[in-house]
Amino acid sequence: MHQPTLLKQGDMDLHVLRGGPAEVGRAQGALDPDFARGALKELLAIRHNFEHPYFRKNMAFMRREFPDFMEQMEAFGAEVGIENFDHTYYLHVYNTGRAQDGCSAFGILLKDDGPALLRTYDPVRAGSRDRLLKEFYLGGFPDLKPHGFVGIGWKRGISTHTALNDAGLMVGWASGLPKFHWPDNPEYLNLYFVFHLLPRHCADCEDVRHFARQYRISGVKGLTGTAVDARGNMVGMELESENIAFREPEDGLLLETNHWQHPDLQALARAGDPNFWRSPDYYNSQNRVQYFACHREAFKKMRTLKEFTDFLFDVYAPGRILQMEGHNIANWSTSHAIFMTNRDRKMRVHAYPLEKGRYTEVVWPG
Repeated sequence: MHQPTLLKQGDMDLHVLRGGPAEVGRAQGALDPDFARGALKELLAIRHNFEHPYFRKNMAFMRREFPDFMEQMEAFGAEVGIENFDHTYYLHVYNTGRAQDGCSAFGILLKDDGPALLRTYDPVRAGSRDRLLKEFYLGGFPDLKPHGFVGIGWKRGISTHTALNDAGLMVGWASGLPKFHWPDNPEYLNLYFVFHLLPRHCADCEDVRHFARQYRISGVKGLTGTAVDARGNMVGMELESENIAFREPEDGLLLETNHWQHPDLQALARAGDPNFWRSPDYYNSQNRVQYFACHREAFKKMRTLKEFTDFLFDVYAPGRILQMEGHNIANWSTSHAIFMTNRDRKMRVHAYPLEKGRYTEVVWPG
């Protein structure tokens, strides 16, 4: 039977969750029900408004467009012991707002090893980093349709992100800031659901473009990301809400960070929130773009994933994509660095504190 196989054990366990949406949802709920209930309790203590128009209309939209996803979510809530589905849905769509974490999604076409993708998670506070280390798990979902995948999941919900699917599509995300179109848009896909549903429904970069145009996003902030397919096509996604843009690779390279790089979106964002463009968060994001540009010629010549990994771990320079506390603007640190290649269908996860030789690696059957 096709399922991801653990090649090397590091700091993360691999959970292979088989079956249809309901079976997978129950299995996800059983991973750490205490953590999920605790997360919900924290959210309900902050605020909640289940009669907000976005909440009701977005739930109805999801039931109409993605009933299998909602079946999975309902099974998760029941397994965790959440009696009211309003609470389960709230747990999935609520976040703390425009938190400026410093993630990167770096696509590269390696000369020997083919298409590859690096995704980093870079929380702004040590407490956030420690929570991610407890909350994230490596999950394989071989039976979900149309596409099974392996990816990084949240123990407090069913969304899975940073995915490598059975068609060889690799997807990684970063926060797009600032959002500048504020209507709720409840009939767009909530950004926390895009993580899971795009690799589940797309086989290649053309599918990704179509999916993003059709469903766009809604929620508290924008979203940037990079997709790389099995043929070596790449696309950068900059999804704000009403406004979307796609960026193309140059020399087999593409980096998405935490600010709008496409000129159409950047002009609107600078006018909509000028303070962001003078903040440490922007300078951190732009610094990574400058690092990428500075080392472009080295990246263009890289042949193997090992060479790519060695460079990113060993070359200390301003804007370094694997971020370290005390060595960058805004003082972010990388909690997880995920390297993927689709020629051999491998996903390698390095967890904080990052060490080049310590990682968990899985392979998806190709």
